[in-house]
Amino acid sequence: MSLLPGIERVPFNEAKSNFSGFVSDVVRKHALRVLDRGRGQEQLLAIPVEDLLRGLAACRLDALVSAGERSLIARLPRFGLVASGDTFERAVDALHDELIDYCEDFFSDFDFYRHTSRIAHLPFLLRFALTPPDDRRALLLEEPAEESAAAASEVSSAPTR
Repeated sequence: MSLLPGIERVPFNEAKSNFSGFVSDVVRKHALRVLDRGRGQEQLLAIPVEDLLRGLAACRLDALVSAGERSLIARLPRFGLVASGDTFERAVDALHDELIDYCEDFFSDFDFYRHTSRIAHLPFLLRFALTPPDDRRALLLEEPAEESAAAASEVSSAPTR
């Protein structure tokens, strides 16, 4: 039974009775699934974290760093986060810590945030939170991905059916 083209809907009881197979299909076969309980009353999307992170690559954090009078100021305007430090590295490290605090707050109180305009932060914060901790700081200042630009160009020039 399909919810959307290419995404199979799996009834909860079916997934529960063969949970290992359900997880294997999702993770090993990279097969997205919508887990359905109560005939559509409760649904969740199952997707491998690795695939989700690749899909969220376009959700760039794009930190800005500028010189203040006595320190460097690092900002993430999208989230309203600001930090400072006496060196570039310390300013970015402080901003990284602020973003970790915001993620903890956002996800621990998600039921609140999902009802606000800050729900738009979800894909960016998911990308940050699901990235291995040693790689998170680099997300603040990542260079534009040449591969992403090339892929976007291929998609835009792809023939339509």
